[in-house]
Amino acid sequence: MKYLVTLSLVFGLSATGAFAQNKDYLFYVKTHCDNLILHGKDVYGTQQSSMLASVIDSRDMSVPKSRVPPTEGTRESDRAVGGSNYYHDVETIRLLENLTKLTGDAKYEQAATDYTRDFLTLCQNPYTGLLGWGEHLYYNFFNEKIMEGDLEKPGTFFTHEFIENTPPWDYLWGMDSARVNRAITGVRGHFRSPVTQSFLFNRHARWNKIEKPEYRGLEQYQDGGQAWIKHSGLQAYSFTFLYTKTRNPEWKRWAEGAGNLFWKYRNPETDLTVGCIDDPRPSGMFSSLNGTALLSYYLLKSWELNPEFGHFKAQAETMLKAAEKYSWNAAGKGYYLLVKPDGKPDGTDMIPMVSTGYSEADMLLFGSIAAYFYKTTGDKAYLGMVKKVADAVENHQWPDKFVINSLASNLQFSLDAYEILGNEKMYQRARQLADIGIKKLWSGKLFVREPNDPYYESKLGTSLMLAGFLRLHYLDKKQPSLASVTKWSL
Repeated sequence: MKYLVTLSLVFGLSATGAFAQNKDYLFYVKTHCDNLILHGKDVYGTQQSSMLASVIDSRDMSVPKSRVPPTEGTRESDRAVGGSNYYHDVETIRLLENLTKLTGDAKYEQAATDYTRDFLTLCQNPYTGLLGWGEHLYYNFFNEKIMEGDLEKPGTFFTHEFIENTPPWDYLWGMDSARVNRAITGVRGHFRSPVTQSFLFNRHARWNKIEKPEYRGLEQYQDGGQAWIKHSGLQAYSFTFLYTKTRNPEWKRWAEGAGNLFWKYRNPETDLTVGCIDDPRPSGMFSSLNGTALLSYYLLKSWELNPEFGHFKAQAETMLKAAEKYSWNAAGKGYYLLVKPDGKPDGTDMIPMVSTGYSEADMLLFGSIAAYFYKTTGDKAYLGMVKKVADAVENHQWPDKFVINSLASNLQFSLDAYEILGNEKMYQRARQLADIGIKKLWSGKLFVREPNDPYYESKLGTSLMLAGFLRLHYLDKKQPSLASVTKWSL
């Protein structure tokens, strides 16, 4: 009974109808993935595939064609209703691989392999080389095409854009190196020129540009647009990977150009850099802690890929420490949302504790990145950053109404903080959050998006939550190295 009282006090849940978990965490991961493989494959249309559906109705385990309402804060057009977005399943692939290692059942790894091979075959543009994934694009099972929107409200722009998870280039390379080479080569289509000097880019590129010989292919490059900070890091990581695999110095040039861009735009007195180049809004002109953290994270991972890029590591550490220093509000025990280049906050808005959908990321994103930096570098400055975030969230009351991505990020950070700080309270918090997910979101076959909702939707962090369950399982089995933040990072 003491455990149930703790749940009620810490997370604001009623003790009425109290939940008692009677299955271990691995059961839920395995059962969810079993049903995803069984019911989520593309058995629609004339060309069937092993790609896994991004949206499933848990009431009848069908893949809906359209008319699935978005959760709060989610843009209706940026989803994969009726099909599959592989980028949303980066964590799913990792789960499936781990399940085969844990259970010895090859079907999970085989499902990941089959999904990946069909994705590379069906979703690559034959001209640009870009893959049909990310923020906007997906493969629709019913019309068997790459598209945006859904069948009732299709988009028209075919916009390629990376999202936050690190592109799984190494895993994809193992499946088909030639296609991955073309996919990363196609990332140049985000930039203003194939022989660019400035390395300015647009976060958007056209997946389906058609070559016009009179323009010698230059029309695939962008006239302008918004160069957002996290995309610079994602591009640098991608080009670093290709250079490391091919040793072609051209890709080193592109990695350097993309990776150094925001370093050049920083204020040399504060080392703060802007959130976006060519966007006059405050979110573009000023420094964002989470934006800087994402760029820094991808630059650090680029250095991990290839130690030739030691300056990326140095720049990443300098920018992240500067952003944290000037964003911290000691009185409010939190972080300012935006900071001007001179180090003064832009207003009083703070980074939220819980964030849902298409909005400013929550404080936990920064906390998890700081944990990764500490594990990778050993610099105790990052230990202090993790403690600040942990102190802020330790007694946060969990709301009755939430979306699964919020629970997932809180669960993952709690595990990161437990690993870094050895704080037993964060371990108990992680277990309590996992139990809330089971109580509130388990349909019996799949985890759904929010309480009292019938839909599973991969975009919203379901597999991130399940990754947290696996980390708890490894901890229960006294295998902390398998639960490490470095293994389950973004």
